[in-house]
Amino acid sequence: FQPMRMANATANCAKIMEYVFTGGYDNVVNMQIGAETPDAATFTTYEQVFDAWVAQMKTIFSILVRPVNRARILAPKMTPRPFLSAVSERSVDSGLDVCDPSISRGNAWITAFTWVENADSLAAVKKLVFDEKKYTMAELKEALADNWEGKEEMRLDFVKN
Repeated sequence: FQPMRMANATANCAKIMEYVFTGGYDNVVNMQIGAETPDAATFTTYEQVFDAWVAQMKTIFSILVRPVNRARILAPKMTPRPFLSAVSERSVDSGLDVCDPSISRGNAWITAFTWVENADSLAAVKKLVFDEKKYTMAELKEALADNWEGKEEMRLDFVKN
């Protein structure tokens, strides 16, 4: 039996990959969101790319865990779920709301989507920049900043690899 679970936060992990190339700066909202990592154009090894990705991932998830933890405390009081509680074995047995944090295996977590884009992107960067040396990190960073404008062949290389 799998108890009911719901996400309290959602992470777009593809955005985390973008932050590797922007040093954590989000050009959509014009502010620093992720970790301040070194300029990706200066990376000379794949390990530097991976380390920047790990730093971005840790930063984004540490930001997201704060509202998730707060929601665990507030949700049972502010937005109780009586119907879900009535059909949840844990809630029926305990008499507590399904979102109550004191129930074992609490109902709070972060849903992370677009994971595969991270793996694909990291693999493509490793192959095309560091293994085959077909492109430089500076070229890739510029192409991404320009949304691949005028770099269709390069974009397709990264999509196919």
